[in-house]
Amino acid sequence: MDIRQLRAFAKVYERRSFSRAAEELLLSQPTVSAHVASLEQQMQIALFDRLGRSILPTQAADILYVHCGSVFSSLDQAESEIRLLSNDVSGELRLGGSTIPANFLFPELVSDFLLRFPNVRISLSQGDSSDILERVRTGELSVGVVGAKSETSELITQELVADALVVLAAPCFFSRHTRPVSLSSLRYVNWVMRQPGSGTRLAVEQALEKVGLPLKDLNVVCVVDGTEALLRFVRSGLGITVSSRLAAKEYLQRGELVALDIPGLHFVRSFYAVSHPSRHQFPAVRFFLKFLMDIAARLQVPDNEPIGTVTNNHSE
Repeated sequence: MDIRQLRAFAKVYERRSFSRAAEELLLSQPTVSAHVASLEQQMQIALFDRLGRSILPTQAADILYVHCGSVFSSLDQAESEIRLLSNDVSGELRLGGSTIPANFLFPELVSDFLLRFPNVRISLSQGDSSDILERVRTGELSVGVVGAKSETSELITQELVADALVVLAAPCFFSRHTRPVSLSSLRYVNWVMRQPGSGTRLAVEQALEKVGLPLKDLNVVCVVDGTEALLRFVRSGLGITVSSRLAAKEYLQRGELVALDIPGLHFVRSFYAVSHPSRHQFPAVRFFLKFLMDIAARLQVPDNEPIGTVTNNHSE
C-alpha cells in the first residue's frame, strides 16, 4: 500500500467527503478518488458505499482506519527522531485549548514556538475544558491548555498562569435593573452563563459555593457555548456574567461592559497544560511542553489589579 493512498483514504474517512478531503490535502478530487479506488482494487473490497452525494464507510474501512493511525504515528515518530539527530525538531503537534487559551494565549505562543522550530507543523483544536481533556486522554491531542484541572490521574497537569475573572454587565443593564451591590442581591438579577464543562463555569460555581450562593439560586436566563457569545449577550443588556478579564479587555476599554465590585466575592482560576505520560511524546511535543513551562511567567494575564480580585469600573 502507498502511504499517499492511505492518507487520502483516512482523510475521506474522517470528512465523509472526497471533495473536502481533497481540499485539506491540497489535491484534486480525481486524485483522491483514484487513491481510494487503488486501495479498493488492491484489497478487492469496497471501502465506501456511495449513496448519491453521500458516502458511508464500510466495515472494512473502519478496520483499515484504525490501523492507519498506527502507521501514521510510527512514520511521524521515525521522521521526528531522525531529524532530532541533526538537532532539528520537527513533526506534527496537535494542540487543543479551551476557549480563552485558544483565542488569547495560543496565537502568540504558537507564533513564538514556530519561530524557534519552523519545521514543526501545528494543528489547533478548540473546545470546552472537559472536551480537550478527554481528547488528550484518548491521544487525539498531544497537548492541551485548559481552565480546569483534570480529575483523572492518567494525565499530567502543570499550572501555567492565573486568570482574573470579573463580574460583568452592560451599562444599559442598569437603566432597567438595580446595580447588584451585595452577595444577596445577585439572586435577583438575570445571569448569562457558559455551558457545563467550561472551565470558567466551574470556577464560578466553586466561588459561589464558597460564599453560600449555589448556582441553582441564581436566575440563569441564558446558557451559551463560547466566551464571545457570552460577552455579546451581556453587552446587549440581557444580564450579568463572570468571564476572564483578558477575554473582556476590549469590551471594557470601549465602555461596552463594566466590571462590578461585589464585596466578599473573589474569583480566581488557573490555566493548565495537560499531557498524557503514557503516550509517546515526539520531540515536538517534548520541546513544546518545555517551552510552555519556560515562559509560564510571561503568560501572566495583564491586569491593573491583583489577580483574583473583582474590580469596579465606574466609567459607565
